[in-house]
Amino acid sequence: MKPQHNEEEIEFILNQLESKIKKHVKETVLDEREDLSQEMKLKIIEKLDTLLDEAVPSFFEYTRKICE
Repeated sequence: MKPQHNEEEIEFILNQLESKIKKHVKETVLDEREDLSQEMKLKIIEKLDTLLDEAVPSFFEYTRKICE
């Protein structure tokens, strides 16, 4: 089960990107705009899922990784 905050964060980010998505979708054929919009949102959600689920390394883990 995914944490609730991830769903809220994803929804917030999608809302922030909505105008950019609409802008770029207008460059396509009218019949395909809705499909393209949904596909773009799906790709954004997939990427955000992986980014939000990644554990942020602690300072010491990060420095140890750099020094290797």
